[in-house]
Amino acid sequence: MKIYLKKNEERRLKIGHQWIFSNEIEKIDGEIIDGCVAEIYSNNARFLGRGFYNKHSLIAYRHLTDADEDIDINFLRKRIKTAEQHRLKVHPERKTFRLCNSESDFLPGLIIDKFENIYSIQIFSKGMENFKEDVVSILKDDFKAAAIYEKNDNELRVLEGLEKQEGVLFAESASNVDDFTVEIDGIKYSINILKGQKTGFYLDQAFNRLKIRQFVTENSEVLDLFCSDGGFALNAAYAGCKKITAVDSSKHAIGQAVRNANLNGFDGINFICEDVNKYFDIVFQSKSKYNLIVLDPPSFTKSKKNVPSALKGYFELNYKAMRLLHKNSILMTYSCSHHISESHFEDILVKSAAEAGRRIQIIDFVNCSYDHPVLPQMSETKYLKGYVIFIK
Repeated sequence: MKIYLKKNEERRLKIGHQWIFSNEIEKIDGEIIDGCVAEIYSNNARFLGRGFYNKHSLIAYRHLTDADEDIDINFLRKRIKTAEQHRLKVHPERKTFRLCNSESDFLPGLIIDKFENIYSIQIFSKGMENFKEDVVSILKDDFKAAAIYEKNDNELRVLEGLEKQEGVLFAESASNVDDFTVEIDGIKYSINILKGQKTGFYLDQAFNRLKIRQFVTENSEVLDLFCSDGGFALNAAYAGCKKITAVDSSKHAIGQAVRNANLNGFDGINFICEDVNKYFDIVFQSKSKYNLIVLDPPSFTKSKKNVPSALKGYFELNYKAMRLLHKNSILMTYSCSHHISESHFEDILVKSAAEAGRRIQIIDFVNCSYDHPVLPQMSETKYLKGYVIFIK
């Protein structure tokens, strides 16, 4: 099957963007099979490479290679091993990390998280779904996987015409299924992939969680909001902090967080299952104050049309947090929506500070951890942005 683009529509592809939208295609030659590997050409019939085609998706074409090469299990194996090598060059000591980050590792629609020898995969494209068995074979044979889960419950699959699916794709033994324990930066975590969020655990904040250790002491009062499995709170406890409150609305997340605290012998964390906005109201009435607050909410918007309401939500959270901090304290605040730009977020911080009557200084800016690379040609791959702020 051959795809021919409209005039000049190859420009983004040539600089490294990996998507072609349906309205950018002039014509298609050959039998149309959703999820097939297709050749792509410019309007004047110049070969541009190969990728996945899906006529039912707004993202009609996902680019795999500029070269005239076969797309098969060996192609996938080489790409996944290259992704691993890049990560091991940066942190050869780590055993738990994101092994493959979809478009950012030139394997569109494929995410693989590695928890030592247990793997969790997500597939978001019809084309990659056709190679799922090959991905499992590679993880079993080349990466010696003890267990492989699919965590395919994301709405992006629906947009591709795929069913949501979760389950165990491979397990050496029954002991590799359900809960297991890994150690990350000296802290033990209980992981349950099928019950957890995303791929089972948020690895994108791994190095950002470490930063909290340098800002707390034994007597610091810390508030960790949207705490999930407790990553920031646990790192504060690891650094010796004894006064930590961690809040999340998910009963499962709080249960895992409590389990993680017990695994590590941390007894200074008060975990609360409550809606964060409701908890804020309670805290304001109590007139409590903190030395450090973490705001790590889920994405407030999945589309551009909801950006205004998302900005309002971020303003409310950051304004309230700034009001609750002592003078000369720290706010660690994050947004995980790529529709909220850095300029958007910084504007919100300025407005929040003005409304709260506080002076602020940004002392650190962070993206995702190293194992979630960003393609500068694709703004869609840059979603997480975080600020460490000194509150005066």
